[in-house]
Amino acid sequence: MTTHEKKFCRQGPGVIMEKRKFSRIALNIPATLTIGETIHSLQSINNLSVGGCSLDMAMNVSPGTKCRLWIPLDSTNPGLGIDVKGEILRCTGETMGIRFDSITPESLFHLHNLIRYNAPDPDQIEQEISLHPGLR
Repeated sequence: MTTHEKKFCRQGPGVIMEKRKFSRIALNIPATLTIGETIHSLQSINNLSVGGCSLDMAMNVSPGTKCRLWIPLDSTNPGLGIDVKGEILRCTGETMGIRFDSITPESLFHLHNLIRYNAPDPDQIEQEISLHPGLR
């Protein structure tokens, strides 16, 4: 059975494939999630892909709720980061799955690089990006 036939499988350390277009990477960096007018500071992102992310969040939010994720890239330059708008797909009260819907070209460039540089197989990430150049 190939990795694309399995519902869940690990493809190398830190990369999870789940019948998705993009690999997900484990990433231990802080971020900020805005839902409505409320800003939530996050210690880390469970996993991140070009198409979305999973977060540990002990809260209940309805699927379909719009949100905005900010991932700072340089602590000395607060304006440098990844700014992406998305939609909450699932919320269990412990974890939250977000699908990315809108991103600027500059943030997409930074997102590609962040994932590429933190993936155990950057060539695989490059192939996925070339097959699906946007968020989907």
